[in-house]
Amino acid sequence: MNIEPRHPNFKVPTKGTELAGGYDLYAPEDGELKHDTDVGLMVPLGFAAEIPVGYVGLILPRSGKGAKQGLSLNNTCGVIDPDFRGEWMACLRIRNHAPFKWEAGEAILQLLIVPVLSVEFNIVDKLSDTARGEGGFGSTDEKKDIV
Repeated sequence: MNIEPRHPNFKVPTKGTELAGGYDLYAPEDGELKHDTDVGLMVPLGFAAEIPVGYVGLILPRSGKGAKQGLSLNNTCGVIDPDFRGEWMACLRIRNHAPFKWEAGEAILQLLIVPVLSVEFNIVDKLSDTARGEGGFGSTDEKKDIV
């Protein structure tokens, strides 16, 4: 995947282990989030890249940063389309009351590259039947016998 540095402290995304699904994204500059930043803080990631056609990039907090320190993205998940060529950014916010600080070069986010299926939408009078039917949130907890 082609990647273009846009900051002198840019670090190429890496995997923490050989079997990791996500690539760690590194902050090019020091930063801090405070719990009163309700609108989120836009943080440049220091690079632009070309997601391959047929895929999309998903930016998420690293697991530990999200679970232990409350880091989240203001839009829940960043979506990078294959035709975007600008600098990647993330709108960060904190979900707990402790400030979240990071240093330049620290991995705070992760990138997943996932395939995307293009579909055509067909207008139908009725959808096919399934065992679940129109059961919504929590409905499969009530139907443990469905395989």
